[in-house]
Amino acid sequence: MPAPKGNRYAKGNSGGRPSKYKPEFAEIAKKLCAKCAFTDAQLADWFEVSVRTINEWKLKHPEFAQALKIGKAEIDDLVERATVAHIVGYYILVDEMDRHGNIKTVRKWVPGNAHAGMKWLQARRPQIYREQKDVHHTLNMDDAFLRFLDQIDEEQKLLKAQRIRVIEHMPDTSAADKISGHD
Repeated sequence: MPAPKGNRYAKGNSGGRPSKYKPEFAEIAKKLCAKCAFTDAQLADWFEVSVRTINEWKLKHPEFAQALKIGKAEIDDLVERATVAHIVGYYILVDEMDRHGNIKTVRKWVPGNAHAGMKWLQARRPQIYREQKDVHHTLNMDDAFLRFLDQIDEEQKLLKAQRIRVIEHMPDTSAADKISGHD
């Protein structure tokens, strides 16, 4: 709350507590973000302020906001390179012992992860690699009616074919009549 009007001792005092911000916080925040991957919430805990205060510092102190961008970009680049290495595969050095007890350093290939690669591509190039969802086609009335007629036509053909089969498989009564003498 600002000082009452006419108070000559409060000139220039907008009220409130003085800011805890110090210029060296920009460099500290940059290092914490770059080396330890600090989030805004973790920075707030480190500086013993709220996340809202961190956001206010970003708005009031451009050097602080720039330091956070640079620090976060460094760790993001590191994570990106590690992710790409995990996707495409990489070599590691491993100490192995042969059957004679000799230890040799061997270079071994760690294969990539295709599933992680697909996730990466879906995020980076969604227009090409997005997951295909089942698409339900809708028909207009004319197409639906034509399909209905085709279905009825197919059913009639099946019924006709079944009748023909029944007639073809009926026993020949004329031969049986000749044998029994009922001619």
